[in-house]
Amino acid sequence: DFDGILAVANQIGNKSLLGNIYLIQLDLKVFFGEWEEAAEMLHSAGNVQDALFAKYSGVRWTILEALISIKATRFSKKILTSLKWRRRAYKAVRTVRGWARKKNPNVVHSLHLLEAELASVQGRRRKAESHYRDAIDTAWKNGFLQDQALSNELASLHFEGIGDAAQKSAHWESAIRCYSEWGATAKVEQLRLK
Repeated sequence: DFDGILAVANQIGNKSLLGNIYLIQLDLKVFFGEWEEAAEMLHSAGNVQDALFAKYSGVRWTILEALISIKATRFSKKILTSLKWRRRAYKAVRTVRGWARKKNPNVVHSLHLLEAELASVQGRRRKAESHYRDAIDTAWKNGFLQDQALSNELASLHFEGIGDAAQKSAHWESAIRCYSEWGATAKVEQLRLK
């Protein structure tokens, strides 16, 4: 029961536990494509990232924060809200870029995915497609099967948005294959039902 654990973590002031529970929930929201719920949760989590800094969970939080914020710029109905999400996205992406410049091999594929999503939002089709391809290839080379699957899924949605049915279908099938190899049967079922 995540809500019960969150309540206890708040009550005892354990920011690390609080941050990690929010991180797990955010990962699940992203995993199942529940972007609006993820944005609401990211907003309500507040500043728990400080408790996660310099750990895997801090890196993952920053990547998810960037990805969710980029998605939120698309569905935000108010211009001011969209701009706030965009600023938050750019700040998180800058952090990931810094890690990549410092040669952290575990973030390169995620940075390509974030760059692809930013380019897609900006209507920069070729740049988006190049970064989706790099995200997929780098995730595959470095053994991040779940992120390879997510990159294929988001690339598929990008191609759907620009009306390229062949690329949409190819990436969708690749996403299903990767999620299946990873053992994510609920996700595979979700994608097959769409």
